[in-house]
Amino acid sequence: MYLIIVGLGGIGRNLVDIATKDKNDVVVIDQDEKRCREIAARYDVLTILGDATQKSILEEAEASRANALIATTSDDAANLMMSLTAKGLGTKKIVAVVNQEEHVEMFKEAEIFLFENPDMTVASHLYFSVKRPKIKDYLTVSGGKAEIFEVVVSPESPVVGSRLSKLRIKGGLVVAIERNGDVILPRGNTVIQTHDLVTIFAKAPEVEEISLMFAP
Repeated sequence: MYLIIVGLGGIGRNLVDIATKDKNDVVVIDQDEKRCREIAARYDVLTILGDATQKSILEEAEASRANALIATTSDDAANLMMSLTAKGLGTKKIVAVVNQEEHVEMFKEAEIFLFENPDMTVASHLYFSVKRPKIKDYLTVSGGKAEIFEVVVSPESPVVGSRLSKLRIKGGLVVAIERNGDVILPRGNTVIQTHDLVTIFAKAPEVEEISLMFAP
């Protein structure tokens, strides 16, 4: 893919690392000359020193042929402006970081795929890691009304040795099981084993009770 990454803060730098390791063609844009020099010294990317809200800068980056532009700056207004400009130039996919919750609707109305407040996302993840230590990973969906989470089946769990069809999982569904490096798409006759990594989709109020079934 041909990607344009705007902003070389923490998110932008990590994106460059991931995208280049995956053999993508990457152009980075930032207004900080030192950041541009540092990223150019570490990665095989084209760096453009400038303001991505300006059409001329995006034209220099060849936004018209880009598969995607990812706007990662801390300025929501700038992220929105460059996203709309790139969209007008023909960039196929636009993704933007939205730092302030009150700006979310503007991005949605502009039909720009957004990633809401990264700092809040990290804070929430850290909090729930402490609150629910048995859950290895999770993702909220439907505005927090449901979660997809992973939990390792402990030897003390009452579900060990049980078929899925016999379990009464209120408000939840087992969607995958990882066992010995293999992924199992579960059926009714699938038997739960100790140390299985179970992925579950559940309504938010049921998450704690369901997780305790597998890892009390």
